[in-house]
Amino acid sequence: MIARKSGTIVTVSSVAGRPPGSLLGGAPYGAAKAGLLNLMQHLHSVVRSYGIRTTTILPAEVDTPVLDRRPIPPDAAARAMMMKPEDVAAAILFCVTLPARTVIQEIVMSPTAPRDQSREVEAALRLGEPGYRPT
Repeated sequence: MIARKSGTIVTVSSVAGRPPGSLLGGAPYGAAKAGLLNLMQHLHSVVRSYGIRTTTILPAEVDTPVLDRRPIPPDAAARAMMMKPEDVAAAILFCVTLPARTVIQEIVMSPTAPRDQSREVEAALRLGEPGYRPT
């Protein structure tokens, strides 16, 4: 990319990295996503003078199999309200097909309608308590 003086680097982070500390994703997940965002901001500063664009996509909940690992996996009704992988893919395609003179550094994406996550957040808070089993 440096030799060509063009290119686009896109990473998919998460809103859990801003601010870090998402209870649903867990501390390691939030910290990793915050670190990725910081890395991409630094990379943007370094490579933009070479004509290289960097973009970070920060989606909220996306209906993917990773959600099955949560203490209380979202049910079908909750998943129906979430974004789909193809929504994130469309944002990536938009960024890489812009004219080379334009960069979108970050896109924050979220479902249009919020959903009640209180039960899931409570389970995440209590995870690790002796005898606790999410229901």
